[in-house]
Amino acid sequence: MRIVGMVPARLGSKRLVRKNLQDLNGHPLISYAIRALQSIPVIDEVYVSTEAEEIAETARDYGATPIMRPPALAEDHIRSQDVFQHFASEVEFDILVIAQANSPNVQASNIEKGINLMRKNDLWEVRSVNNEGLENGAFWILKRNTIAWEGLSCYFGIVIDDAVDIHTTDDLHAAKEMME
Repeated sequence: MRIVGMVPARLGSKRLVRKNLQDLNGHPLISYAIRALQSIPVIDEVYVSTEAEEIAETARDYGATPIMRPPALAEDHIRSQDVFQHFASEVEFDILVIAQANSPNVQASNIEKGINLMRKNDLWEVRSVNNEGLENGAFWILKRNTIAWEGLSCYFGIVIDDAVDIHTTDDLHAAKEMME
C-alpha cells in the first residue's frame, strides 16, 4: 500500500500575500507541513502541489517533490477536490495525506493516528477537527477512490488536532508567538 503526503500551496493568497512562503520563526510557512509529513514513517513520499516555481523551489529545498499544476487550478474559486484530482492524475498512491501549509503546528502524531484509524476501520476519509469538533482543515486523509466523490461519506473518521489556521497577518503573528 502506497501512502503519500501532499501539501497544496498556491502563491496567490489574497488576505496574506505569499502566505505559504511567509517566514515563521526562520522557516517558510510551508516547511512545517512538509516536515510533519516527512516525519511519519508510513508515508512513502511527500509532494507539494503548486502552480508557482518559487514554491516548487522551496519544496525541493525541504526535501519534497513538487507537482506543477495548471495556473487555473490556483484560482480562488477552485475546489480542493479539483486540486486533489489533478494530483491523482500525476502520482500513484492508495492513500493521500493532505496537510495544509497554513496550519504549521499540526501534530504529526495526530496525522499518523488518522492514518491508523483509516486502515483499522477501512474508512474512506479522515479529517482533523478542533476540540469543539469543528473541522479545521489542518489535515485530510483520503483513499484514492474517494477523491472524485461528490456525496457524503458514511465511512468517515475524525481526529482532534488543535492546529492554528493562518489566513491574516494577525494570525501569523499569533502563531509566531505561540511557536517560539
